[in-house]
Amino acid sequence: MSLRERLLYIAKHYPERDGDVLVKHEVENMLTRRLPISLYKMNEINREDTRVSGHHAKRFPYITLTSKNSESEVLVSYLFSEDYQRIYAVIMQSLTGQAASIKDIRFFTPEHPKVVKDDHMMLGTSEEAKQFEAKVALYIPYNIEDFPSNEQLQDDLSLLVRMCEQFTKAHGMSKDMMTDKDVILHIQEYIESRGFTFAHADIANAYFSLKTKPFIILSGMSGTGKTKLAQLLAESLGATSGNGRLALIPVRPDWHDSSDLLGYIDLRGDFRRGSFLSIVQQAIKQPAHTYAAILDEMNLARVEHYFSEVLSVMESRKWVNEKIKTTYLFPGHKMFREIYLPANLLIIGTVNMDETTHNFSQKVLDRTNTIELNTIKLDSFDVLQQDKKPLRAIQTNQLQSSYIHLKDAYKNHPELIHEVTNELMKINEMLSQLDIQVGYRVRDEVCFYMIYAVKSGVFTFDQAFDFQILQKILPRINGGDGYTFEVLKELYHYCTNAVMDNVIDTVVINAEGMRFPKSARKLMEMIRRFETYGYTSFWTNTVR
Repeated sequence: MSLRERLLYIAKHYPERDGDVLVKHEVENMLTRRLPISLYKMNEINREDTRVSGHHAKRFPYITLTSKNSESEVLVSYLFSEDYQRIYAVIMQSLTGQAASIKDIRFFTPEHPKVVKDDHMMLGTSEEAKQFEAKVALYIPYNIEDFPSNEQLQDDLSLLVRMCEQFTKAHGMSKDMMTDKDVILHIQEYIESRGFTFAHADIANAYFSLKTKPFIILSGMSGTGKTKLAQLLAESLGATSGNGRLALIPVRPDWHDSSDLLGYIDLRGDFRRGSFLSIVQQAIKQPAHTYAAILDEMNLARVEHYFSEVLSVMESRKWVNEKIKTTYLFPGHKMFREIYLPANLLIIGTVNMDETTHNFSQKVLDRTNTIELNTIKLDSFDVLQQDKKPLRAIQTNQLQSSYIHLKDAYKNHPELIHEVTNELMKINEMLSQLDIQVGYRVRDEVCFYMIYAVKSGVFTFDQAFDFQILQKILPRINGGDGYTFEVLKELYHYCTNAVMDNVIDTVVINAEGMRFPKSARKLMEMIRRFETYGYTSFWTNTVR
């Protein structure tokens, strides 16, 4: 008998099982033995990995397909209605767990014309039927009167199995949810197993910066591994060029608008999609996977010219059904009017600062964390002997921000937010001399970063805030007048509690014992640059 015939047999004879012992035995045998055998014969179902079981509710039977190797509480099932006139193939929560929410399952599984995602499934009127209905995230309904072919049933079940596996691997393994410490350690081990070395604090900082907002800029001297770090960081989170989830986009100096990035209409009238638009579309279709776009040498052209639409849309993030969404990139466009920036897309820019590149405007700096990589260890030979680490299934929501507005975080973290805000107010008082104070956006994102970094136990308050001064405050400062020099000295005093004197080299050496050593060291570089050239900037290479 085929899968179709066995499902129909159960629907027809299950109501008769209480009146006839022989029928009861046959139905039991069909539900718990023969039907599972039919399912095990399908190519998509591996007996070693999947457990197929038949069960009895009080008024109806059901069949479950569960993974033997995963602790996920999401499974595929066949549910029979109480009147035995309908059968549903479903993806649902297990009856004993709610680790993955129904909204999460629906959101992080791709759309399909056959798959229904609503609360209108009808098993029956009993309390038990309602309990089962509440556990169903999505389903394919079948009526007994026009039951589909065996081939169609198998195709539909294969579709649900793939959807369930995709969700489980990328998002739904809530029992296996890694801590931030574990994810950072995994990233570092993965990078080192590929033969590269970056400081643990730098990797943790990049991770928390991406979690704050999925757009960061890696800067530093040429050859410090910015592009390689971006690639390995994305790969460690599951986005590789091999699986099509990583796009390396070299920026060209002649980019004056967004056409090369997003797309343009050619001379024949055909629309040519840009590489950035392509990966955005893929990320929207596969919300359970992490995608990454690397804008390499992104300041060879003016970022404000070719990236302005993306920067603007990035600031429109809001909560929609408990998920982060943005406004549309192409509002009113015939083909792409529903394209937005998905929360599972990471954007990583790499920059060099020399005579061939452009500086960043305040608009860009306010919207990102600028991470400077200038530490070089040429003798890190130990990592060359390590075996390659396999990729782990990092859940998509592991890296997604829990907050968009400060109100989202204030209820659970008021003391930390007040402490951060007080420090920013002290800094703003100094920056006011140059009219470059930080605003609400920067305040909010600094608070989010601090919550992630401090509550995870990876950084102390001072260590985390040191990174934020370095990445959100100091890049704003440039100039050659006396006000700029005074602000640098005041910030130095704030970071070190030491008054600036003429013994600059001594001050730099002692910076490690100060409250914010990374920022203090950068300030000294900027001050030395000012004294030598009469002008200073965060971006110019250090003057030795």
